[in-house]
Amino acid sequence: MRYLLASAVSLLLSASALLGSDLTITSAVTGKGALAKDGVQTQYFNASKMRVNHAGSKLDSMVDYGQEVIFSIDHGKKVITKMTFKDMQEAMQSMEEQMAGMPEMVTRMMFGDVAEVKVEQLGPDTVIGRPCKKVRITLGKMVQELSLDPSIQIPVKDYAKAMSMLNRMPGQAGLLFKRVYQETAKLKGTPLRTRVTGLMGMDVTTEATAVSTAPLPESTWALPAGYAMKDGGKEMKDAMKGKR
Repeated sequence: MRYLLASAVSLLLSASALLGSDLTITSAVTGKGALAKDGVQTQYFNASKMRVNHAGSKLDSMVDYGQEVIFSIDHGKKVITKMTFKDMQEAMQSMEEQMAGMPEMVTRMMFGDVAEVKVEQLGPDTVIGRPCKKVRITLGKMVQELSLDPSIQIPVKDYAKAMSMLNRMPGQAGLLFKRVYQETAKLKGTPLRTRVTGLMGMDVTTEATAVSTAPLPESTWALPAGYAMKDGGKEMKDAMKGKR
């Protein structure tokens, strides 16, 4: 569940705009919560891949949208976990079936009532000298504030198709991710400052310190040599079988 949630959050908060040149965003991450770790984060995008390197947690993630696969890279343990979109969807389906009998009261305690969404335009903002538009999205217990630069576009193709797999997250979590994606997809621009609060104790701010549209070398997408490779899809399926 933690692997799925971490991957989902990483994808969800990456960006909402589409089609542009290669892009690198370097940010400072600060805050608290289960998925938070202070440090420098660097996001890389081209037409078919996204990579997020996090110096603080020593955990990187890479999504190959063309091959429909996610890699989680643990530099501390020197382990790479590979999971296909198909494996993730199947794991989510199993989780959904197992959680079918869980009282709605329990999931509402975790995520709140995500039936209603509130979008507020907070006016102009500036991040690293770049004009932005600030927006607040409230869904259940989660509050997401975004300072979007309308001049920057994410180059990933078929991003919406890839994001659709998050809709299979079970229960209120699935509805939460689906609604957040629906709302962020309507916004124009790329977030240079993001603050997420309220979701499972999170209070995390990611603020850009540098932006580059220079072409990325192929080495950007290379997996580290000498690391063990784990099949995350198989592990997830085996874990789900054990709970039945």
